[in-house]
Amino acid sequence: MENGHNHIFRLARDHTGEFVITLSEGTLAIEFGLTTEQISGKKLTDNLFSRADIQVLPYYERAFMGNVVEFETKIRERTFLTTLSPISKDGKVIEVIGSSTEITERIKMEQQLQETEELYRSLVEDTLVGVYIAYVEHPGFVYVNPRLAEIFGYSQEELVQMTAADLVIPEERTIIRANQDRRLNGDRSSIRYQFRGLRKNQSIVEVEVLQKTSMYKGRAAVIGILQDVTERKQAEEIVRKSEMLSIVGQMAAGVAHEIRNPLTSLKGFLQLLQRQTHDNKEYYGIMLSELNRIEFIISEFLVLAKPQVIIHRKHEIQQLLEHIVMLGETHAIMFNVEIKTQYEKNIPPVPCEENQLKQVFLNLLKNAIEAMPTGGKVTVTAKMDGSMLLVAFADEGCGIPEDRLGKLGEPFFTTKEKGTGLGLMVSYKIIAAHEGTIRVRSEKGVGTTFEVRIPVG
Repeated sequence: MENGHNHIFRLARDHTGEFVITLSEGTLAIEFGLTTEQISGKKLTDNLFSRADIQVLPYYERAFMGNVVEFETKIRERTFLTTLSPISKDGKVIEVIGSSTEITERIKMEQQLQETEELYRSLVEDTLVGVYIAYVEHPGFVYVNPRLAEIFGYSQEELVQMTAADLVIPEERTIIRANQDRRLNGDRSSIRYQFRGLRKNQSIVEVEVLQKTSMYKGRAAVIGILQDVTERKQAEEIVRKSEMLSIVGQMAAGVAHEIRNPLTSLKGFLQLLQRQTHDNKEYYGIMLSELNRIEFIISEFLVLAKPQVIIHRKHEIQQLLEHIVMLGETHAIMFNVEIKTQYEKNIPPVPCEENQLKQVFLNLLKNAIEAMPTGGKVTVTAKMDGSMLLVAFADEGCGIPEDRLGKLGEPFFTTKEKGTGLGLMVSYKIIAAHEGTIRVRSEKGVGTTFEVRIPVG
């Protein structure tokens, strides 16, 4: 007891009921001048130890009632833990054995640990990325933070009842299973990968994950950070398309320039021949008409190469569409397609470049007709949508797969066997120059609708 790193003491009660010290040993007793030789026989309330915290007396009362008691006391900046154990004889408590140990360092460590835990919890709970913990041998989640729940549209309580595979589109669940197998086989390296997640409302979100294996509550666990990269992916896609448009624009300028020179010569010689002979005059007229058409197409091709000065004049959209439908009728008959029109009354005149807008509508109408090689119906609709004019071309074709919708408008991407994709690309650029948008809705086996919106004011 004398060499112990604590304070061992014993108390009894005198005839007045006062607590009397009968033993006091240990390094703490020596440090505070509370050894047996110094305080034996003294009342508890008379020594230095008790004066440090007089409020501990009720604990001694409880101990003499037969209870084991623990309490903490502070002496200046130091903290002590005291345990009181009753000693009984013939069913009556005759004395109490006490032990006091300094726990100052332990208290500091616990406070530091608590502060660290609160800091990390705050970082995890309030971060802008999703965080999760899952045991290696179990596919479910142990913990998910609020941001992860927000990304997928579930509550935290719902997510901890789910598995990682539940949050991935079916086609990419093999990615999750492959990484789980790596962990089960002992791989402890960091793994970074991307996948398309499935939200609660069945919409798709692009996510990137960084995970590593650590220990959590004594078990191997995967700790992962998940970030929503949908907007980043969209921005990258816009940059990629812009770069492709730039390249194709340069190509278009070169090709158009090279074609235009010999075309001018052909037109000149054809006009000269037409003046010199009167035979087959109708052929010369057709040839000149076709050459003029080729020249017009080349001029439109140059839209890709450089910004065009668009002179906006107001035009009646119904008249413009009726002209387009009339041009498309011949093409529709070849495919056994019926063209239906639905025009809202009192549509105000639309400021636009007439020929360019006709080119867009004719291209979309032609695409809708060709989407139904065995026949069907194309519906052309024009109406107001707020402050925007909405013109829609709806077919009853086989539809466009979802994974290909996002590529529409890219150079050389087409759903046609012999198409080039340039028609839609030019259309997107023309509508963008009119400060409008083109939106595509398609359902497999039902058909496709192209919606063009341009401002009226």
